[in-house]
Amino acid sequence: MTSRDAILARLRQNRPQGPALPDIHAVPFLGFEDRFAAFAGLIRNLGGEAVQLAEGESVLDHVRARWPDHGRLVDLTSANLPQPVRPHDWNDVDVAVVPGELAVAESAAVWVSHPDNTFRSLYFLTQKLVLVVPRAAIVDNMRDAYARIRFREHGFGAFISGSSRTADIEQSLVMGAHGAMAALVIFV
Repeated sequence: MTSRDAILARLRQNRPQGPALPDIHAVPFLGFEDRFAAFAGLIRNLGGEAVQLAEGESVLDHVRARWPDHGRLVDLTSANLPQPVRPHDWNDVDVAVVPGELAVAESAAVWVSHPDNTFRSLYFLTQKLVLVVPRAAIVDNMRDAYARIRFREHGFGAFISGSSRTADIEQSLVMGAHGAMAALVIFV
């Protein structure tokens, strides 16, 4: 055993006992009567928008009505997925329609995940990001979200919330600083 190992072993042996961790299941967590309303209100404050799709309306109909002159649109919810060769192939995408697995009312965040990393850069290079989430897949808080998500080995997963924005000390707000300039969450 080296002298370093001996010193660390003595420190570990003489370390004071810390307090017991709290039982997180005994603590009441934030909950909402109307999860969609909570989600929509918060994402609006973050510069995004949340809508519930009307009966008979399609996601693409809603997107085209919202942004009629949208430019290049990539739809990852369709059966015919585009196949990029490089991440830079997404640099001219104006609108990206992507599936979201789960929405969190507490933070207005949407969990996105892919078993491979093929589309990862699209989330951050597009000008307008449309996240399509099942209506039943909205939870109250992040604790509930982490209980439901599954991390895929060698995959990609992230919580995305609202439009990308930043402000400096001169209070200049910049939208799209390191991601989409506009975010729309459509519950279907």
